[in-house]
Amino acid sequence: MVIKHRVTMVGISGDSGAGKSTYAAALRDILGPERVTIIALDDYHSLDRKERNLIGVTALNPWKANNLGLLVDHVWALRHGHAIVKPTYDHATGMFGPPEEVVPRDFIILEGLHSLYLSRLRDALDLGIYFDTHDDLRVQWKVRRDSGVRGYTPNEVLQEIERRRPDVERFIEPQKAYADLVVHYMPDDTTMPSVENPEPVQVLFAELLRGNKRRLVKWLALGGELGLVRADHSRGTIVGEEMELATISGSTQQAALHSLVEMVADRHLLGEHVSRHLEAGHFDPVSVSRILVASMIAFLDRNFKQQELAVGQP
Repeated sequence: MVIKHRVTMVGISGDSGAGKSTYAAALRDILGPERVTIIALDDYHSLDRKERNLIGVTALNPWKANNLGLLVDHVWALRHGHAIVKPTYDHATGMFGPPEEVVPRDFIILEGLHSLYLSRLRDALDLGIYFDTHDDLRVQWKVRRDSGVRGYTPNEVLQEIERRRPDVERFIEPQKAYADLVVHYMPDDTTMPSVENPEPVQVLFAELLRGNKRRLVKWLALGGELGLVRADHSRGTIVGEEMELATISGSTQQAALHSLVEMVADRHLLGEHVSRHLEAGHFDPVSVSRILVASMIAFLDRNFKQQELAVGQP
């Protein structure tokens, strides 16, 4: 199967337990499930859990535990509109499942440990995101997930985190330098927990200063100056790269978020799914980040489609 129009491809990389899968699923829900294909890079492990334990290698090792060559071939096939038949990996058993066919839709989201690791993967992306999370939150979330649905005990999860730490530093964290956008979750000590928001979180966005065309942080900085959102604006260095930063905290009202979306994109052109997610009365920083990033992705896709139409006109 070959689709005729250009797909918009997004890569989300980061350590295990950082929240990549949840973020990718949220973006799919906002953009419209029927328009989004998610590729979980864990499906491209080359060793199952037992085999990795036997030879003493972690899933973070890109070459010893993953088939990145097959991943690159599949990513570029999807980029050109071709369906693929890909492997699957079952975290509940630690074993491989039956292969599955994947059809490219308007948006393709790659989420996993190595989405930004290779230049051939980065070249296929329209937007590269490194998903970062404060260690306290990441450990808490990973223990909750792996002991709840992946069959580990909490102590086994903590031991595995320590065992993987050298590979995180070697293979995963350097990918921040290649990201168009870094999303960093931090505990929010300034906001009281509530039933709706039991674990208050601040969200820091970091964008590369060189050659970046999206400028989400710029709009957040302006929104902060206008009182639309609590956003602290600064500059900093991440993995040796100079970046512009904006940290969102507190609650953002519906009308203010409408204005922010208008700055980042144009909510009247983003479709019913994005608009439906703007109907709540107020939004926490995580919700704001998801809606703004989804809006940015939708706007990129719309621009690509317009360029296609312009090229096709006589």
